[in-house]
Amino acid sequence: MMSSNRNFMQQLVRMYVLIVCCLFSVGCSGKKACGEEVSDFKISRMDTELFNYLSKNEADGVLIADTGFLNVFGEKVIHVGRTDSTGFYERLKKYFSEPTLMELYRREQEQFADIQTLTNEVAYGLNVFLNEFPNIKRPQVYLHVSGLNQSVIVSDEMLSLSADKYLGADYPLYLQFFYDYQRQLMSPDRMAPDYLLGFMMANLPFQGKADVLLDRMLYEGKLRYILSQLLPDRQIWEYVAYNEAQYTWCAGNQKRIWKTILENQHLFTGNYLVTDQYLKESPHTSFLPAESPGRAGIWLGYQIIVSYMKQNPDTGFRELMEVTDYQDLLKRSKYRP
Repeated sequence: MMSSNRNFMQQLVRMYVLIVCCLFSVGCSGKKACGEEVSDFKISRMDTELFNYLSKNEADGVLIADTGFLNVFGEKVIHVGRTDSTGFYERLKKYFSEPTLMELYRREQEQFADIQTLTNEVAYGLNVFLNEFPNIKRPQVYLHVSGLNQSVIVSDEMLSLSADKYLGADYPLYLQFFYDYQRQLMSPDRMAPDYLLGFMMANLPFQGKADVLLDRMLYEGKLRYILSQLLPDRQIWEYVAYNEAQYTWCAGNQKRIWKTILENQHLFTGNYLVTDQYLKESPHTSFLPAESPGRAGIWLGYQIIVSYMKQNPDTGFRELMEVTDYQDLLKRSKYRP
């Protein structure tokens, strides 16, 4: 790769955001089995529309129908402004003119020519979610390419995913710029979970003490429990974005994880830096052995919520999310590692 290309991609990687770009909220309706097609649901292919516009030198007017998307995308994601700002389309073209980025774009178009399976999963997940949260309105769901920028965009009108972040852990460009633990989250099978997690984070924001480990990991555990109900055909380790070996390690060391947290008095003490070590993406979880996976606190939070739901089987999603007395939730879970 040429030096200029590498410098450009390094700039993009510095903008790499693993959390949601949350502006407001959105929703969906109806219900179908995961493997069934949902005739009234589609993912709008803004990635393809924009690619055709750029590669075929089409007139600016072909994008007018997607002005709402472009305003959020241009202003909040790639930072070229809104469609009504002078020079918007020139800046948009310039952003995507870099050869390495366009090659990435071409690869995305090839790999995701058919997204029916993804569409079915997202449709099912959103539909189940909206049965429990009917006050959240239906979104327009998109797929886009951002140049390795935000994974998920949620606004008051739309939900969109950046497909160029999901070309597979061994995609050559990723190998140059991302660590193994980051690339694990960049495979196509992460797309539906990330759509739904991003949607939930925007609509069900954290309530509690952000520096307290118990509060944070039980909130994360709630989201993963709901995700398991939205994507019931997935393997259990996928709900916490692990592979089977990582999930097995945590299951086999569950008592050790719990004991470490308690003995170090990390569970209730307000310390954001300590709490973050258990939840952030990293090669392994600090305070635990080097062979541990990162984000062990999220895995543990999920286990506690699973235990809570077994003890309280009539609890719905909305009721679960409304529980913010996390010490009482832990007690009522009767969690025993």
